[in-house]
Amino acid sequence: MSVLQEIPGPADNSIEGDGSVFGEWLRQEMQQKGLTIGELVDKTGITYTGIWNIVKGNTVSPRKETRQKLANALNEIIPAAIEAKIESQSIPLPGFEWVDFTPTDLETVPQSSGVYVFYDITDRPVYVGKSSKNVRIRVKDHQTRFWFKAPLVVRGAFLAVSDADLCLKIETILIKFLGKHALLNTKGVVRDGDEA
Repeated sequence: MSVLQEIPGPADNSIEGDGSVFGEWLRQEMQQKGLTIGELVDKTGITYTGIWNIVKGNTVSPRKETRQKLANALNEIIPAAIEAKIESQSIPLPGFEWVDFTPTDLETVPQSSGVYVFYDITDRPVYVGKSSKNVRIRVKDHQTRFWFKAPLVVRGAFLAVSDADLCLKIETILIKFLGKHALLNTKGVVRDGDEA
């Protein structure tokens, strides 16, 4: 069985052109070992959607902890060249960490302060948010919202920013740039107590 045969969704399950070296490595390792996404879910505790997003290339720069869980489940070491490529993809600005995550899988969401963006199924940014303490707590709160579901929210990207003022400025700038395209951002949004 192909790694992607079990994935529900569009008939086109190709990986070509995804730009995710880790996703391609993971897919190849799964095929060589005859493992399915479901089996990796059982071995790692990462959700099906989280692994699917990595294999499909939607999550280009998964967190180091996520990569390590998957490598351990495969009894493999991630090649140094792949780690180097991931590191180069995850550092768009010196001094800042950039990672992708699956919003429905809290294990893939960073636990530090920063700015995050949710994307829909067409890879359009639909929400910009920030947390001055722990973005995982913010995303967990979003999971209770009626709009927090596919196809509206399928992937996320995160920029680690330790300075609370800079975090707010970056969030504000991104929302202004996106304008009406940030579908889920509204003025006067109520933030968690730690964000006030």
